[in-house]
Amino acid sequence: MSTLTDVAPTTASRTTIHVERSGGRVRVRTAASGPSDRPLIRPMLLGADDRIARISLVPEGALLLAGDAVEVDVHVGTGAVLELHEAAGTVAYDMRGDHARWDVTVRLDEGATLLWGGEPFVVSAGADVRRTTRIVLDAGAGVALRETLVLGRHGEAAGRLHQTQTVEHASGVPLLVEELDVDAVRMTALLGGHRVIGSLLLLGDACAALPASSSADRFDLESGGTLLRRLAHEAHAAHDAAAWDQVVREICC
Repeated sequence: MSTLTDVAPTTASRTTIHVERSGGRVRVRTAASGPSDRPLIRPMLLGADDRIARISLVPEGALLLAGDAVEVDVHVGTGAVLELHEAAGTVAYDMRGDHARWDVTVRLDEGATLLWGGEPFVVSAGADVRRTTRIVLDAGAGVALRETLVLGRHGEAAGRLHQTQTVEHASGVPLLVEELDVDAVRMTALLGGHRVIGSLLLLGDACAALPASSSADRFDLESGGTLLRRLAHEAHAAHDAAAWDQVVREICC
């Protein structure tokens, strides 16, 4: 069995988003930078009012390829709401023995809220990806995070994915720590033959927006919050679309 090896040192493509409320309006600062021969994720402002900013993450170039290192850094200030959209799903292509990284860091200040409706993240045959998400919440902050992991394109074997997700309070108290290390060999044992994992993480005030009728497996976290998870054979079956739509309406309206 192969062992996970860190990606060779490279300059990462970095995307930063900072949203704050100031002077009765939401102020947004964004940036994207990286090597000229590597793709970027460009944050595009869709709109903003006195409380909510809506931003789309638009890839410039093919993602993910061997040696790519993507960093996304999000900071939402006190009382602000950020709604993140993805213009398209992400495909990690055959890396021919190389690796790639995808690292997300989120900081939510007091009373801040993040809604992130992630599109499918596909790990193709031959891909090898280390993916990390770290979320730090202050008092009264909320999160609604939708994620779809697809192991292998249609009719293909899966690549390898090593994913770590950590959610903690600003005081350092952990709220959720998860790790998944899966490839074509381990899929059957871990996922029972399914190739798609759909997750919806709700923390803080976002929990109140969850429909009681949601049919996905529900895990209520000891420290507060709810994780909905569903295994499926196809990406479109991995989520309750109506449940996500209701969460967005409840938080943004």
